[in-house]
Amino acid sequence: MGNTLIILLSYILNFVLIILIISLLLRIRNLEKKLINFSPTEAYSIMENMHEMVLESQRLADSLESSIKAREAVLEDLSDLVDEKILRYEKLSGEKFAGIPKEKKEVKNEQIYLETVLKKQETPQEQVKVQDNQKDLKTKILSLNAAGKSSIDIARKLGISITEVQLALRLTPKEQ
Repeated sequence: MGNTLIILLSYILNFVLIILIISLLLRIRNLEKKLINFSPTEAYSIMENMHEMVLESQRLADSLESSIKAREAVLEDLSDLVDEKILRYEKLSGEKFAGIPKEKKEVKNEQIYLETVLKKQETPQEQVKVQDNQKDLKTKILSLNAAGKSSIDIARKLGISITEVQLALRLTPKEQ
């Protein structure tokens, strides 16, 4: 009886496995039909979308390329201007010290350096004047801002940078 039970169970397992394999084959067949039943109109719409995306990417690439070329041209112009300024500076500094021997040039350079350092050192009265000027500038910025002027307009009117205007406005405590 034990052998017949094992044989019966093996037949049942074989039957279940065959049914499982058949159901899997049917599912695979259904997937194949879905892939095969891909209509030409669907393919055409997908191709059209891809074509539009390719054209858009080409437009973006062209605009990026032109932007890069424009920036390169600006950089070249700036480089040329810097080179011209350096040459002009070298020419002016060369003319200024042309007739002076080398040792005297070094002394003259040190003298110019010391003069600039001394000019930078301010007396306490000068420091107070600078602080007063900064306070006056800040009050001007605040009054123009209160009048509804933009940061750009304030900077133009006072002859300072936009960053200075924005910094002064940010550092001013807001009235509540």
